[in-house]
Amino acid sequence: MNTEQVKKWSLFKEQPRALLSIFVGNFISNLPRGMFTGGIYVIILSLSVPLLTDTSIDFRNLWFFNGLYVFVFLSYFLLSLWGQTNSFVQSYKISTALRLKLGEKLRKLPLGFFKAKDPGDVTSRILHDVTKAENTLSHQLPDIVSAIVVPFLLGAFLVVIDVSLFGVIVGTIAVASVFLLVASRIVSHLGEKHIASITSTSSRLLEYARTLKLLKAYNMTGERFDSLKQSMLDLKKQSFRVEVFTGIPVQVFLLILDMGYLLMLLTGAWMIAVGGLGVVDYLTYAILGYFFFAPVKNLGIMLMELRYAMVSTRRIEEVFSAEELPEETGRKPLHAGGIEFRDVHFRYLNAPVLQGVNCVIPERQMTALVGLSGSGKTTMVNLISRFWDVEEGEILFGGQPIKGCNTAQLLRNISMVFQDVYLFNDTIANNIRIGRDGATLEDVKNAARQACCHDFIDALPGGYETVLAEGGTSLSGGEKQRISIARAILKDAPVVMLDEATASLDPENEADIQEAFDNLVKSKTVIVIAHRFQTILEADQILVLDKGRIVERGRHEELVKQDGLYARLWREQQKARGWKMKTDCDAKGFSLMQKP
Repeated sequence: MNTEQVKKWSLFKEQPRALLSIFVGNFISNLPRGMFTGGIYVIILSLSVPLLTDTSIDFRNLWFFNGLYVFVFLSYFLLSLWGQTNSFVQSYKISTALRLKLGEKLRKLPLGFFKAKDPGDVTSRILHDVTKAENTLSHQLPDIVSAIVVPFLLGAFLVVIDVSLFGVIVGTIAVASVFLLVASRIVSHLGEKHIASITSTSSRLLEYARTLKLLKAYNMTGERFDSLKQSMLDLKKQSFRVEVFTGIPVQVFLLILDMGYLLMLLTGAWMIAVGGLGVVDYLTYAILGYFFFAPVKNLGIMLMELRYAMVSTRRIEEVFSAEELPEETGRKPLHAGGIEFRDVHFRYLNAPVLQGVNCVIPERQMTALVGLSGSGKTTMVNLISRFWDVEEGEILFGGQPIKGCNTAQLLRNISMVFQDVYLFNDTIANNIRIGRDGATLEDVKNAARQACCHDFIDALPGGYETVLAEGGTSLSGGEKQRISIARAILKDAPVVMLDEATASLDPENEADIQEAFDNLVKSKTVIVIAHRFQTILEADQILVLDKGRIVERGRHEELVKQDGLYARLWREQQKARGWKMKTDCDAKGFSLMQKP
């Protein structure tokens, strides 16, 4: 999808055949509705006119029109059933394709798009906003077509009977539409704030659910969780504003239409008195005028709902308008090899993160990235994975620049295992199978054995078919970590990137995970973000970062001898290993004491 196509995105351009089917289906199904209203009018006239003119009722014609009325009613019922079913089927077809299209778009966006947004915002666009668009197609659009077709058919008949009275109707609608326009502008302005408030509340609820253990520990549950409380109060305020401030001009719109119907009746009565209108024509306007104004009222309300839904479609359009990571056509396929940074600069939110990074990560060797928090270690790994593109300089993968490459092809060559492991609400086998789609169960088990997690999986009641809770909360941290390593082993990519996963695990888990790591990194190009230097003593190369620059490089022994930043951090870690927690009974507290 090119940029020009994205900018012109519109909900009503999605799958034009399906949309045309909705329009045509509802137009056809509403044609009998106009005839249905006309049938009521004819029957009433067949009974009332003879009474007014003191003539006999023509029962033959009356029975004919009654039979015709029944036929039209059945036609209306069957066509409406078909039209509504078709609308639902086509709208759900469009919304399904739209969600898949959004997912594909999100896959191509850089991480910066997600970092700049609230956690629930992207989810809200895929769920809430697409649902609003879906309701527009399945519910509002058919009703809008109906509310246009019926007055159009009746108006074409009424204008032939008497132009003057129809002018009263048109004038009334013109005056009322001014207030509808005001309501439209209000709902457009307040609707954005209302949806933003819904998104914020969803994010805070998600945050509340995920951190409930922490909040309970600090007695911050319920109303004491201020961010959730304030978010809900703001949602209440925005909901009230969008309903009341929009509702007032809409109610005035409806009131003017009611007054217009009354004005039409009064004008018609005056015209009868002066001989400008017949009684039959007056009855026609009295009956059909009511059926004319009723759908116009509904049309006004539905247009407001449509205007609100258009706020959601604009939010969807923002996603499609976001700039993707460019992929050049005709590029040679990427092949595994060494990785090289050439004068790489990168900024995030206008803050420099990497400044002129130059390094070579040799093939089939272990390179460790160390440094203080915020020094740029994770950014280097993210740039290798092309979660962002570099601003200056270039990164070579197997001798080829990764900027402009096929991102999916690049990621096929990379396995990533990080400290924060996410497992899906699916079977353990399928969670491991993410590493390689279509892998057999035996392949999955072999990977699990190498990752030292086969035994605990096999001991579960459902074994590999055990369904995990979302996020893998039903497993321990060590168990989740080993499953993530099994994924990487199953993928068998030539490059493995690790964010040291043994930092917060107990010794038993650490031993198992270390063995799993050993199986994972055999004959691989390994990049480790190291937090504990004890785990990288055998690294072939250690890159020390400080404020976005590589300030030292070499093996462990060499760096310790240089007595620079690495040596200082190493000494601090060694010193920290000698600290223990000691209870001070008199002070009724704890203090850190160094071992003698």
